[in-house]
Amino acid sequence: MSAQRLRRVRERCGRGLQGKSKVSFAQFVWGMVMQALSSGGTLGHHVRTMSNVSISDEAAIQRRAGLSWEWFEELFAEVLRPRAQHECHPLSFYHGHRLLGVDGSQWSLRNTRAIGSRAGARHRNASREAAFYKFSGAVLVELGTHQPLAAARGLPCAQGMAGELTLARELLGSIPKKEDTLLLADRYYGSARFIADVRHAAGARCQLLVRVKSSCKTRVLDKLSDGSALVETRVCQPGTTRPAGTLQLREIRGEVWRQPSQKDQEGEMAPPERTEVRLWTTLLDEQKHPAVELLALYAKRWEQELFFGELKRHTGRQHLMRATTLEGAETEFGANILAASLLAAHRVKTAQSVSLEPVRISVDKIGSALEALLPVLSIAGSLITARQRQGIITKFLEHMARESIIRPRRARTCQRGVRKPQDSWPRIHERSSRNGHFEFKLIPW
Repeated sequence: MSAQRLRRVRERCGRGLQGKSKVSFAQFVWGMVMQALSSGGTLGHHVRTMSNVSISDEAAIQRRAGLSWEWFEELFAEVLRPRAQHECHPLSFYHGHRLLGVDGSQWSLRNTRAIGSRAGARHRNASREAAFYKFSGAVLVELGTHQPLAAARGLPCAQGMAGELTLARELLGSIPKKEDTLLLADRYYGSARFIADVRHAAGARCQLLVRVKSSCKTRVLDKLSDGSALVETRVCQPGTTRPAGTLQLREIRGEVWRQPSQKDQEGEMAPPERTEVRLWTTLLDEQKHPAVELLALYAKRWEQELFFGELKRHTGRQHLMRATTLEGAETEFGANILAASLLAAHRVKTAQSVSLEPVRISVDKIGSALEALLPVLSIAGSLITARQRQGIITKFLEHMARESIIRPRRARTCQRGVRKPQDSWPRIHERSSRNGHFEFKLIPW
């Protein structure tokens, strides 16, 4: 981080760090990260642990209240950087393009008076009102390492909450512009308007591979030799249906399935359930980027869902956020993103030490190990030398490399889809396990 930017960040943080306690900028941030990694404990407890400074829980909360979301955006712009390297992480690249993903998710907020007085009406579906107010977040992620590169948040309010597409558009300026990138997104983002927004915000070096709905209309310009087609689609002005030009894209159609593992009543293997997918891409060279490769590559978009699963699980937010105010929810989400970045960094280091891809390293075990190690190093302080500290860290990395490897999954002895807890969804009475890798078939034009 540059000295000028660091000074500005510290000045913004200083509004929340006023008082008699000598808690530094870095110590307070580490305290918030440790609270995000831990299953319990107050913010004051974790700040005291990481700083060895006496500070009450009330003072820590008051100081955190001075950290606005703009402060977190300023910090994200400086500390969230891509971690994958071409020679070490080939699964994070495609023909020299760094693979990125963008998606959104929601967290449930507590039904406190402070939140209910400002949040307005809860979200409704077709039949009933939601039990909790919702906090929305969108994250730009580096695939392969699960390193967050930017985050945007949406708070419930009387005027309504910002949609996922609106939040995602706030992240497009954080896509690296000095290198080739390939952005993967699901069909919620599959529109010519979003593709045009990405190319405008991220530059010409950012390519896209998105799934689109079957209802999207195009005009076929040419049928290519690899089974894809060069198509033209209309771009609408933001928020309207008025035309604002056209885009030329490649359209790829195919089927995806996984072989079932059970046999039918006649003793034969049941036929697989095939899903038809329709993809648009800005990679127009069918010789360099064959349609079959791109069809298989799109499966990596699922890592975005895995990232959100890890983000909620290792911070204990699968059900409810801990915050009791909307401002607290903002800072809690920001601390979770910083914690995810810390976990990604150690995940990459651990994977390099055992010559594996980062996705083969358990982020849960790394989080538990960091939760135990960081307070010890902080409390030890000057009691140990720099050489001893480095020796402890080296031994710790060796232990993580040995214990956090995800072993290949064995065949199931009890197949899925037989038992299901009683709820509003229909019970499952037939087995529906799937084994093996996903298979792909191109549907040529």
